[in-house]
Amino acid sequence: MSAEKDLNIVAEIKKRHGSVIDLDKSPTVIIEIIQNFRFLLDERADPGQGGGGPTRPEPGEVGTAAVLNLLLELKRDVEDIKVRLRP
Repeated sequence: MSAEKDLNIVAEIKKRHGSVIDLDKSPTVIIEIIQNFRFLLDERADPGQGGGGPTRPEPGEVGTAAVLNLLLELKRDVEDIKVRLRP
């Protein structure tokens, strides 16, 4: 994935939700972001790569298991970032 694509995704999230996301105030925002941008970020979802990877579900068809898996992945990513930011 290119750095330009990453910046475009971040810019779109900022445009939709602002520069600071208060999950205490709007906890469902993180789910919306995951639903909207997961498949842009997940290179395994590229049908051109073959291998039977995940396919993008239709809007509104994301099940509980998929959301929980995404949240667990997000939790791992956040923990990884925390470790990297520690002095």
